Amino acid sequence: MASLSLRSVLLRAPCARFPFASFHSSTGSLRTRAAERSQTGASVSSSSDSTSPLISVRNAATSHGQLDVLLPLPGVMGLTRLGLDDANASVQDLIEAVRHADASLKAVEIATTDGTKLARTVRLGELTSMPFCLRLNHVNVLVESDVAAMDDRRAREESVAFATVKAEIERDPRLILPLHEFYRMCHNAGAEEKVATKWLRELQRRNLVVHFDRSRNPQLENAVILRPYSLESVLTLQNALDSELYNIKHDRKVKERQLAELNSKLKKLQQVENEVHLAARRLPNAQKWVGLTSLTGFYGALMYCVWDVYSWDVMEPITYFIGFTAVLGNSFYSTITKKVCIVVTVETILLG
Repeated sequence: MASLSLRSVLLRAPCARFPFASFHSSTGSLRTRAAERSQTGASVSSSSDSTSPLISVRNAATSHGQLDVLLPLPGVMGLTRLGLDDANASVQDLIEAVRHADASLKAVEIATTDGTKLARTVRLGELTSMPFCLRLNHVNVLVESDVAAMDDRRAREESVAFATVKAEIERDPRLILPLHEFYRMCHNAGAEEKVATKWLRELQRRNLVVHFDRSRNPQLENAVILRPYSLESVLTLQNALDSELYNIKHDRKVKERQLAELNSKLKKLQQVENEVHLAARRLPNAQKWVGLTSLTGFYGALMYCVWDVYSWDVMEPITYFIGFTAVLGNSFYSTITKKVCIVVTVETILLG
């Protein structure tokens, strides 16, 4: 039991508040008192079901995963405070702690509010996140977590810590506070980094500090300016912003120069593209007209020779010879070049 981080303190309550018979009694008398308390608004149930809790207590622990309850143990007079501080402790550890506090207990079980028995390997952090039933012999004790009270307590503690940090900042005579010192100040007050960032935004909203978290100037990014509306702070801020503004203007001029060079190159490329498109349109058109004129003149000459100069008997062998020569030329082209004779336009070549 020494390895468990528990504290078991026996508290003897006055008879007017915690009478002995109300906690150390048989099942029948306890149910009778439960019925009487239900009429007066107390948190004791008079149900005859063994799974329904007869006594309700609250977990007064201030942190999640801890247990701090006052239990009416049958073998101990008054109320016994039972505490477990280790969130990694299990249900088995809690049962052993209860048995250590009251050795006369014959049965100790832990179940959910609907009567489902919990495994002894369940961690205390999971157990305290929900209401559970602690069975002490024939007495059922409902342990409820006071979540609202814990949230209120946490909010009050955070408010006190924020007021402490705010007072330290108001007392600080410096104009610029390093950012890491602000986070260390919040850490000393018990706040995590996420909470400290929230406090920094709240201080900026109240016009107590100024922080440029998106600045590219490392001096401004890693500093918190105190009392931003004072004359000294305004002058310091203007000097810092002037240097940053100079850097921004210099970077802008460099980017504008690079953009002008890119625009000049783009215009040249667009001019070349227009010239190529124009040439690709003109050259094929000229070739088409030359080819059409040649074919028209050739067939016109043949027709003239057939009808006006020679007869068809003379021109027929000549036309056969011309056609046969064209067929042989195409076959020789395919045989020598090993390519299929395909008509490709110049426009397709230039644009492809």
